Amino acid sequence: MRKKVLVVCGNGIASSSIMVSMLEDYFKEVNIDAEIEKASLIDLRGDASAEKINSKDLVVSSTKIDNENITTKVIIGIGLLTGIGEDEVLEAIRKELS
Repeated sequence: MRKKVLVVCGNGIASSSIMVSMLEDYFKEVNIDAEIEKASLIDLRGDASAEKINSKDLVVSSTKIDNENITTKVIIGIGLLTGIGEDEVLEAIRKELS
């Protein structure tokens, strides 16, 4: 079954694009079928945003998302940008989507 992943960063442009590219390559390597969407923190304000996020299987964010209505697992993916802890982040993502 195809997984739905939301990638989030401050503006929804540079950092999320880098993370999306890395995740696309990684998902091919480990045979995870996933649809990846990106968004900015600004896009995710209010109750409607919690509904959008909760429709996903996983959120990978460059920073913490403060919204108590979110029930979907959020993994902080800064390691995908810095390279520090990258393997651990990818492993956490793989486990969550398997």
